Amino acid sequence: MSVRVRAAILAFSFLLVGCIGPEGTEILGTEYRNPPDAPDFTLENQFGEDVSLSDFDGKVVVVAFIYTACPDVCLIISSNIDYVSQNLGSESEFVEFISITIDPARDTTQRLLEWTTARGYEWNHLTHDRGSVMQAVWDEWKVVVDADHIANSLPPEEAMLRFAVLGPDNSTVVTDNPCIDAFNVSCYDDGGELAEYALTVNAEMDYDIRNGTIGNWTADDSWEWVLHIWNDSDETWDPTDVGISEIDIGIDTHLAWIASNANLSIMPPGVDCDGRGWVMGAGASAHCMCDDGWDRDSDDWMSCVPEGSTEVNDGNLTDPHEESLGEYEIGHSTVTFIIDKEQRKRVAYSGIHWDVGDFLQDVKALAEE
Repeated sequence: MSVRVRAAILAFSFLLVGCIGPEGTEILGTEYRNPPDAPDFTLENQFGEDVSLSDFDGKVVVVAFIYTACPDVCLIISSNIDYVSQNLGSESEFVEFISITIDPARDTTQRLLEWTTARGYEWNHLTHDRGSVMQAVWDEWKVVVDADHIANSLPPEEAMLRFAVLGPDNSTVVTDNPCIDAFNVSCYDDGGELAEYALTVNAEMDYDIRNGTIGNWTADDSWEWVLHIWNDSDETWDPTDVGISEIDIGIDTHLAWIASNANLSIMPPGVDCDGRGWVMGAGASAHCMCDDGWDRDSDDWMSCVPEGSTEVNDGNLTDPHEESLGEYEIGHSTVTFIIDKEQRKRVAYSGIHWDVGDFLQDVKALAEE
């Protein structure tokens, strides 16, 4: 099995396994020498309810990091957790279980509900629709997630303003620029500031519109640059006579400089996925991740259409999302934590080659403290 994982270095924080720990409890797993506080979080479970680690203060909490599309390792971890949950006996009232996804793009609350229901798993499976929230949890828990996995799984969060250029040779430059905090203010002062950021900073192009220069093109007597604004209603680029510095920039303002002699029909749209999703991947693997209530068109992976308005593809097309996500298997350091009643990290089981009986015994031991 090919696995691209950057291992987390944890050994320096632990005592040897199978010993009497600093709290006087016999632990079979790998125990922290000085148990640190477990970082709190607030995520959504498979029922769409907010769940925080601090909700379970006074209980032992098992925390695992998995994702539902994981072909093998995560299935073993989830199966082990299920076994432990079914064999706690009288200690069950003092123990909670939490699984946290590392694939929020696919592991929506609905997906987690379907997955847990099919397997009969009743404990909390958590996700969040903001990628930065998920990544903060991974970082704080020192769960190392492969960079390729992150790139394929985290959707964009902030409004992105598109600034495009269609040159006289019909080549295009497309930049997507953050509206928030671009210049340590709430947004761009005007279209001129957006253009300056998009072209000189983001695209690293020469830009002097007063001289008629954008990149390697300079307007002459045979053509000129024409400013266009994206019309979201008609999904067209409309020319405007308004000066670029007079255009107010909102969260859905998209601009383009288009050469007057260029073929407008090949101009990229002002928004991707019909404004109903975001693009994941690049090149041949580029595809839309559509918002709730919208599906990818069966014949066009770059479009989003209302649910039910398109037929499911006939199986001859390969979903680029599945293809790109299929490039990795684990994608993260596999550590399963046992948190004690004081919300401290007490024990960690790395990988999957650990004895579920030992794990059960450690959970019971901490529940009895």
